[in-house]
Amino acid sequence: MRNSAEIINNPPSVNRGGPTALVIFGATGDLSRKRIFPALYKLYSQNLLPQTFVIVASARSQHTSIPFRSIVFQMIQEKQKLKKDVWQKFAQEIHYFPSDLALDIRLQTIATAIDEFEKKSNTCLNRIFYLAISPQIVQKAIENLGKYNFHLGCTIHKGAKKPRIIIEKPFGQDLKSAQNLAQTLSRFFAEDQIYRIDHYLGKETVQNIFAFRFGNELFEPVWNNQYIDHVQITTAEDISVEKRGEYYDQTGALRDIVQNHLLQLLALTTMEEPEEFTAESIRRKKLQVIRQIKKLTKEEIVTSTVRAQYQDYRQEEKIDPNSVTESYALVRLFIENPRWLRVPFYLRTGKKLMGKVTSIILQFKEKSHELFKTFWQKPLPNHITLQIQPNEGIGIRLVAKKPGLTTKLEPVDMEFCYKTSFDIPQPDAYERLLMDVVIGDQSLFLSQSVIEESWKIIDPIREVWDHDQPKLATYKPGSWGPKEADDLIAKDGRQWLQPLLTICKI
Repeated sequence: MRNSAEIINNPPSVNRGGPTALVIFGATGDLSRKRIFPALYKLYSQNLLPQTFVIVASARSQHTSIPFRSIVFQMIQEKQKLKKDVWQKFAQEIHYFPSDLALDIRLQTIATAIDEFEKKSNTCLNRIFYLAISPQIVQKAIENLGKYNFHLGCTIHKGAKKPRIIIEKPFGQDLKSAQNLAQTLSRFFAEDQIYRIDHYLGKETVQNIFAFRFGNELFEPVWNNQYIDHVQITTAEDISVEKRGEYYDQTGALRDIVQNHLLQLLALTTMEEPEEFTAESIRRKKLQVIRQIKKLTKEEIVTSTVRAQYQDYRQEEKIDPNSVTESYALVRLFIENPRWLRVPFYLRTGKKLMGKVTSIILQFKEKSHELFKTFWQKPLPNHITLQIQPNEGIGIRLVAKKPGLTTKLEPVDMEFCYKTSFDIPQPDAYERLLMDVVIGDQSLFLSQSVIEESWKIIDPIREVWDHDQPKLATYKPGSWGPKEADDLIAKDGRQWLQPLLTICKI
């Protein structure tokens, strides 16, 4: 089956996935406004969606279809320019029905509306249910979908396709709650119907890790502990918790980012080559390497992690004035397999840091070179930067002789940038992921097994942190984090490599 990357990059031979009804619960929320509707319009404007494609939007707000279309117009206009003729056609595919998925209010109206669309089109629609809703009500929402048989799909025509359901992180708050969520899902949906979104996996550079590693003979032979000294994986944000205070204060950076985004990036960086480019093969290799991550003991958690708050965190809106929730998390992990044995992986994330950036930096070992020992002022190790955001690209740091009459070695950077290297539009992560749901490709979505194994790594850390170990540190907004993070990596004889905020900046 072709994945969305092939479809978007080769539109003449598009397989659009067949007649589809996309039902968006939480259609007036932030996720819909910032991500879902702009992505859908972009796909529609590029003629990538199925010819028969209807959007059923629903939320608690008491709108009707025509006023809601005006709201969607504003949503999309915040992100991109609209073409009048394209918008008018797109708008006709949007139908709004107020409901409350958690409280079971007017859900039968939506079920009836989908049946009517199928009668009108004289075919079974590929039904997709997107739960763009608060994580606190997801389980109840799934139960109510089952109550009205949304999971059964088309009942009017023969040849019904199995419905698909999209859920967003967090997938539980710990291992037990993740398993409870899975049990609820499994009552109504099979694993091949469930699409668990981690939008980082839809980003171009994340997917290009495969091509970079397995498509270039230059890199794969040195992608191991013989050559690589350590790996730094960073997700930094320059914003505060903003309007997410109530959710964030109950979650923290460890659960919000490390458990999903950073462990997924670690898995993609370190996994063995899949036998084929299929969801099953990729998931199997990711699961294998996540299972090989060493679980930290209580003593190791104290010496291998850092938790911190930015100054004035407790003054943010809807934050407990006595909160000990971390806005910064650092975890040092090891993978116990022959390829990565004894290579430390430093995973860090935080709010109100120096800039917005997500990157993977692999630093190579530094060896003394006899030829240049006279001119070697300080270690100048090579490293590779895979930058996920804000400007997607790859940087390689080399050593070169500085021009002049004396021999002086200095680091130089080579860059590959998506925006300037290809003469085609770069799809947004949600464009790619939505297309994959439509065509039924789970390659870039999380499996329940991977989620559970990730919680097995995080839960012991969370338990020790909840007993105030190590002590909660503080850091200044606009910095790269607390002094304790610098101390931790310095004890290993290493230092932080600042993410390249200027990489591919045009």
